[in-house]
Amino acid sequence: MRRFITIMSVVFVLTGCSGVTFHTDTDNGVLSQEIGTYINKRDLQQFYSDQEAHESGATLLGRIEAESCDGDGLGSNNVSYNRSKSNAIDLLKADAMRRGGNAFTINSCSETSVSYCDLSVLCSGQAYDYQ
Repeated sequence: MRRFITIMSVVFVLTGCSGVTFHTDTDNGVLSQEIGTYINKRDLQQFYSDQEAHESGATLLGRIEAESCDGDGLGSNNVSYNRSKSNAIDLLKADAMRRGGNAFTINSCSETSVSYCDLSVLCSGQAYDYQ
């Protein structure tokens, strides 16, 4: 019986919220650009080596680099290396896209020392145009 009441309560809450509308001050053009960038980053081809990219016929566009700086440098934030590395790779993909690329490699990611960051990760790679 208790489960039934819980389920019915959830149904009533969801039904009551079906007419809710959210408004933001974000410009639709900016929102569209951000969504488009997110989708394009997911569609980038990642090669696991520069040799693989070369053998597949991809055209080298150049070296790319990105750094993630997390925290305020005072050590007050608990920042994970994996999260910082993921942020740096996301920025690396954005750099590849800015160069007109649709593929990339990650040559290295390493922790760097930056005084104003609790944790800084620098990733480098190559941007490619892949048909």
